[in-house]
Amino acid sequence: MAYIILARKYRPQTFDEVIAQEHITNTLKNAIKTDHIAQAFLFTGPRGVGKTSMARILAKALNCEKGPTDTPCNECKNCVEITRSNSVDVIEIDGASNTSVEDIRGLQNELLYPPQSSKYKIYIIDEVHMLSKNAFNALLKTLEEPPKNVKFIFATTEPHKVLATITSRCQRYDFHRIPIKQIIKQINNITPKEHITFDDTAIFLIAKKADGSLRDALSLMDQIVSIGKDKISKEDVLQVFGIVNIDVYHSLVQKIIGDDEKGLIEDFHQVVAEGNDMNELTLGMIEYFRNILMIKIGIIPEEVHSDDLDALSPISESFSEEDLLYAITLLVDTKDKLRTSSHPVLLLETSLLKLANISRLVQVENFAQQQQMPSFTPPAQKKKSSSEKVLFEKKQTKKKTHSEKKEEVKQEKAELKIILTKDIINGEWPVLKKKLQDEMPIISNHFSKTTIKNISNNFIHYSTNSRIAYQMLNEDIDKITTIFSEHFHTPVKVVFEYEEPKTGKKYMHGASYEEIKKKSPKLADMIKAIDGYIIEQKPD
Repeated sequence: MAYIILARKYRPQTFDEVIAQEHITNTLKNAIKTDHIAQAFLFTGPRGVGKTSMARILAKALNCEKGPTDTPCNECKNCVEITRSNSVDVIEIDGASNTSVEDIRGLQNELLYPPQSSKYKIYIIDEVHMLSKNAFNALLKTLEEPPKNVKFIFATTEPHKVLATITSRCQRYDFHRIPIKQIIKQINNITPKEHITFDDTAIFLIAKKADGSLRDALSLMDQIVSIGKDKISKEDVLQVFGIVNIDVYHSLVQKIIGDDEKGLIEDFHQVVAEGNDMNELTLGMIEYFRNILMIKIGIIPEEVHSDDLDALSPISESFSEEDLLYAITLLVDTKDKLRTSSHPVLLLETSLLKLANISRLVQVENFAQQQQMPSFTPPAQKKKSSSEKVLFEKKQTKKKTHSEKKEEVKQEKAELKIILTKDIINGEWPVLKKKLQDEMPIISNHFSKTTIKNISNNFIHYSTNSRIAYQMLNEDIDKITTIFSEHFHTPVKVVFEYEEPKTGKKYMHGASYEEIKKKSPKLADMIKAIDGYIIEQKPD
């Protein structure tokens, strides 16, 4: 007898045998029990999660000689023929091979004939999203008002490509990825029947590589069994499928934690020499850092074997969340570039060296704002390197957690006491004036009519001989004080004083204020009120 692959041999034949899709099986079983069976169904989800198998089970449930029933017997003629895919009343169509309008018209002609030996004529169209737009449109009327003895079941991995007009005429069921634990359980149920022995770690690696697809897991089992060993070990799985051992990632990350650039590159070159794929290695690194991040925030990923948790937990304490997010972002970007890179090894080397310096990198907040408008640098910090202006700056070699970094910043700010002087204020005035113009455009203009009279203990005393400037500035004294304090990163007090204009000031050509007052008291009062002066006197 010809060998039957495991994915076909152990395909589910009843609703109860379908794994991890209870939300769908329960609904379909209840619909059959209550005779609320739709005219068309749309099964969507990733590959290998049971869409086509569910379609066949539903077909058997509807056409079983004891049915419609939610528990098809799998023994009657109709059930057996559907299982063997040779039922004349259950037609399976490959959407990728029958994409044209003519194919759909041929199907519509067949609808005129009733089922031969079953209650329903059922059309199962796999990969339905491959149909052309015209073919979809040809289906519309048929789906809306099909013959009573006809049912449609569509399956697709890309539901977004199915026309909305088609989806609206179907009952849609979304299939989930199968969890690793349930794939492992299914493999453990199959291995004794096939007289195959696997290590627990080997089964875990197969279930993990299947990526939520039971069919893929069984296909991987078929492949690994072909090596002909009595017992399949972890090493066999790693070698056959080109999976990088997690110990390799442990070693690389330990070098990153220790800032050992030389050791990191040497380990990487050893991995390359062993023939490992750069794409797989990068994906593994991304997953490794992602798992560390999950553990750090208190989540145990199902992709991590229990034996590896003890090693990952202390590693997670060596990184802050920001470090891990930076590492993941960097590696994802590297993964995208690998697709078109002609030097994949060099590209990954560069990324690893960046990760080796992760302990010396710190993100500067409000970088964009600093680039547009440099903030005040206190005198005590003037000698620092200009590298403070970049997104990531050098810091101490010793690794610190994010909370320790924040505490250091608080202490530095608490210890820093800025003593303002007239030179400091004049030096910062262009930037400070820009801030005032942006936030208080009218008020900022009145500063041109003021002078600094005195500065003591960050108490800035301005004077002005403009009554209007004095009044306007004092109306917004609180906001002005806030802007000064935020700019200099220290509490600042600002006050404004009005000083009477000097009596020697000329208000008319050849006439002093006192002379104007003698000639026209009202004119003098008006000039004083508006802080003005006469530049030309018209003759009477």
